[in-house]
Parts: sequence; C-alpha cells; structure tokens
Amino acid sequence: MAPMPEVCLDDLFRLHADQVARWASRLCGPGVEVDDVVQEVFMIAHRKRKEFRGDSRPSTWLYGITQNVVRHRRRNERVRRFFLGEVERDTQPARPTPVEEFERREASRAVYRALDALPEKYREVFVLFEIEGLSGAEICELTGRNASTIRVHLMRAREQFFKRLGALGYDNLRGDPGVANREGVSS
Repeated sequence: MAPMPEVCLDDLFRLHADQVARWASRLCGPGVEVDDVVQEVFMIAHRKRKEFRGDSRPSTWLYGITQNVVRHRRRNERVRRFFLGEVERDTQPARPTPVEEFERREASRAVYRALDALPEKYREVFVLFEIEGLSGAEICELTGRNASTIRVHLMRAREQFFKRLGALGYDNLRGDPGVANREGVSS
C-alpha cells in the first residue's frame, strides 16, 4: 500500500478525541486526569503522524497510542506507590450521603479494584468488550490479536474479574453471563 498523505491533526482530534477520552477513562480507572492522557495521545500522534501509512484506520492507530500511554502511566503509578509507600486515597470529597449513594460508590470502587487486579492484556479486552461494547472483530482490529486470543483473554478476564469481585464481597454484581456473547466473541 502506498504511503498515505500526512494526517491532519485538527481533523483527527475533532473526529476521535471523545473516543480516545472514553478509552483512556476506562483503561486508566478513577483518579486519572483524562484530559492529560488525551493531550499526550494527540501530542504523540502529532510527532508520529508521518509514520501513519494508512494500513489501518486512524482509530486503530490512535487506540494503539492510547494503550501505550495508559500502560506507561499505570506502570509509573504502581512504581511510585511502591517506592513512596502511599496508601490509596479517596478521590471523592467526604460528605454525608444517602445509603444508596454510598453503596453505589463502594460497588464502583470494587469494580475498579477488580479491574486493577487483572493483567493488562485481560483488562484491555475486558474493558473494550464489556464496557465499551466493541465486537470481537473490532477488538481484533484495535489490538492486532486474533479472534481466538481475544476469546481466551476475555474468558480469563471474566473469570478473574468476578472471582476478585466475590472476594471483595460483591457476588451480586455479576450480570447475566449470556449478555456479553455478542458478535464474534463467546464465552
């Protein structure tokens, strides 16, 4: 395939910034400045725009950049917490809330803790399929993995995710296992 003309960053940003922000938010988890991640992704895209040959869709290229930025940030955060011995801090201001709101926040934290415990390759597939709602074919295109690998990673991610949720006392958050059997991926 012949090299593609240089990517217009303004158009790329207008068309894909919201999508990149969604990916970053869901792959990073709470407490991350999504705008900073989006800015970093598009700065890298700007620097590497001449390397984009058009072999894939721009969204696939941007997803790869987003994935690398998120991995780098998560790795740096884990190292920082390890060396500084930081304890997790509540990112939401403390204020009196009704019982339902408290339970919702606790369940949300449990979900993110369970997601955090997943290996990166499983977390990525789980987030893209279960949260983003992408099909197996779309995940294959974005990640460059084949369908059988995606199925295995998704199956293992679900198993580990729900096991972790159960250990945190949230067995009731497990949804209908048949709901996720969409287009191209089955459990």
